[in-house]
Amino acid sequence: MRRYLWDWIPGYDPEKVNKMARIDRPLRVGVIGTGGIANSHIQGYLKAENVELHATCDVIESRAKGVAEKYGFKHHFTSWEEMIKTADLDAVSICTPPFAHIEPTIGALEAGLHVMCEKPMALDSVQAQQMVEVWHRVRGKHHNLFSVGFQSRFGRNAQTLKRFIDAGELGDVYYAKAAYLRRRGVPAWGVFTSKALNGGGPMIDIGVHALDLSMWLMGHPPVTSVYGVSFTKFGNRPNVFNPWGKWDPAKYDVEDSAFAMIRFANGAALQLEVSWVLNLPKSSTETLICGTDGGAQLDPLTIFQEKHGTIVDVVVPEKATEGQDASREPNHVHQMIGWIEAIREGTSPLVLPEQALMVSKIVDAVYTSSETGVAVQF
Repeated sequence: MRRYLWDWIPGYDPEKVNKMARIDRPLRVGVIGTGGIANSHIQGYLKAENVELHATCDVIESRAKGVAEKYGFKHHFTSWEEMIKTADLDAVSICTPPFAHIEPTIGALEAGLHVMCEKPMALDSVQAQQMVEVWHRVRGKHHNLFSVGFQSRFGRNAQTLKRFIDAGELGDVYYAKAAYLRRRGVPAWGVFTSKALNGGGPMIDIGVHALDLSMWLMGHPPVTSVYGVSFTKFGNRPNVFNPWGKWDPAKYDVEDSAFAMIRFANGAALQLEVSWVLNLPKSSTETLICGTDGGAQLDPLTIFQEKHGTIVDVVVPEKATEGQDASREPNHVHQMIGWIEAIREGTSPLVLPEQALMVSKIVDAVYTSSETGVAVQF
């Protein structure tokens, strides 16, 4: 019997199963939106077992057709409604820009399809809440799964650290720091710099990854308050150096950096820092977890403890993780393999929709707190 991805994912609960019958035939999958992120989803589907690339959809037909021909999808559409109605699908990936997440997600859920929605879940938590409510309404009838694309959880170091934390190696986790900081890295293409179309700037774009990963590592304690500040100091200025191209400063209406302190019901706190543009020495990412019996940083994965009267740092080799091959696929690939296995086996996905909804609520709270100058109470 082959070893499933879920066998080594921390927190996997074989009792948390859906009433859906197992599917033994090839799963027919569709992709709505064929921009850059769609390729990551497709690469995962190609690596998953017994999956049929069935249909693509994009409002620009040449894109839908091009992706279909490139990867061997059987059909292509310009209307997601038509695709859902006629393509005889089992599951879809929602890879549209954030403003176009809610309608196809709800449509697919109501049609009984399994839905993997790319991050951010929606433009805001109001839309995200609507999506979750629809899923709760229809899942009793369709037994379909719903998840959101937070692939950072599937990284080798993240998986290993989660096992350490869940085994109690760090003791009571009471503080975490999550940072995703770019010195100069504004995504000048697409809708990223539009509040109406993207929902915000780096906080909703890359901050959600740092936030979700840390919340997961901490065990998703209930949130009590969020204090946040955000700044637009570069996006509305002309001629800012940016290796990723130029944008129109007159139309730039999102933040270019944001910072938050999140407090939890168990007394723990999470410090969050994100930027597209910030005058710092270099771009960096950081995940730091601190507990009463030890601490840890994610990259390189290092455990900080005190033993036998001295401090000890244990660096965990990346290839030493139990049950994982030396050749490691990208996180997106493991995310999609896990997604397909959850559908096929009738198990819950690693990223639950309620968890993604909380990320959206925290992001909204950061923006609200920045505008009002006071913490948002949950």
